[in-house]
Amino acid sequence: MKKRSTLISGRRFLLLIVALSLIILVAVYYITDIRQTEIPVYSCYLDYDSRGSKEEPQQLEDVLFADIKPTPGNSIFFLETKCNCSNHRYSILNFTAHQACAVEAAALHHSSYDVFVLFACPTIRQQNDPILDAMLSYENVQIRSVNLWRFAEGSPIEDWLKKDDLFRTEFLMINISDLLRLLTLYRYGGIYLDEDVIMFQSFEDEVPNFMGAETNTSIGNSVLGLEPDGFGHMVAELLLNDFQRNYLGNVWAHNGPKLLVRMMTRICGTNDVNAMQEDSNICHGIKVFDINAFYEINWTERSRFFHKQFADETLKRLKDSYAMHTWNHIKTNWPFRVGSSSAYMQLVAQHCPRVFAATGKYFT
Repeated sequence: MKKRSTLISGRRFLLLIVALSLIILVAVYYITDIRQTEIPVYSCYLDYDSRGSKEEPQQLEDVLFADIKPTPGNSIFFLETKCNCSNHRYSILNFTAHQACAVEAAALHHSSYDVFVLFACPTIRQQNDPILDAMLSYENVQIRSVNLWRFAEGSPIEDWLKKDDLFRTEFLMINISDLLRLLTLYRYGGIYLDEDVIMFQSFEDEVPNFMGAETNTSIGNSVLGLEPDGFGHMVAELLLNDFQRNYLGNVWAHNGPKLLVRMMTRICGTNDVNAMQEDSNICHGIKVFDINAFYEINWTERSRFFHKQFADETLKRLKDSYAMHTWNHIKTNWPFRVGSSSAYMQLVAQHCPRVFAATGKYFT
């Protein structure tokens, strides 16, 4: 009898444990679901009034509705995909000096191009911002917003985007950036640049379809050029198709540089990045610049930009480069003293002089 009573008690205890576990699981699911309902991650990229309003007169115009639009094949694009993802309806435009420097350098060296900075979430411009004012003092610089879903309408990725696969990732802003640069080039052609790429010379006399080797086995997607029609447009379409077909949200670089290698392997008939650089004919006219063009200083060496003891060596290595990529996804101890003799500060003083002058004693 005692044994039977013990058995019943044991079963009751087990049932109690199971019941408590279920209650905890349901509670966690409910709380998570409520949080996702209240602030779904993709809501950060929805706009409330794409044309601006009396309520928010400083809201950036949607690039698709603005009077001044990108000229196909004759525009340079930068993207800002960071959103505050809070209960606020808008992000506040906050340009650092090093971001504004990249935009100014592009405008300075490409006076015949329009330079557009596209913001992926609803953004309000601040009234007083010397750095932003210095960047916008160039007549060919424009800042606009872009709504991801509307921007994708009519593209090969429109239907896939509605499934929200893009948002199931720990690298959300990176994957949105990887996608938006392809959509931008699909819509307009032209040149895409990361905000940590500072130009030293013009692309105006270069072929319209180009990219750059990052290493002997990889191609970077920080600098891309595609013509708005013909073969360049076809390549942009192929890249968008590959993006959705092979999308992996939690694998670093899979939807960016690795995508370019996959596509160029198909186009060129080889996965040998060195062969692609040596003969653009095998890639149907797409030029793959050598490492020196954009990625001479790789991410493991990036401290050489900022320390004066490496200045002479770094400047010598960069003397024939088109641009420097400064790998800003790696933590940097901003700000730097404007009077620093590092290679970075010497180069920004030369290639973004107005932003440099607007920063005061410290470059942010």
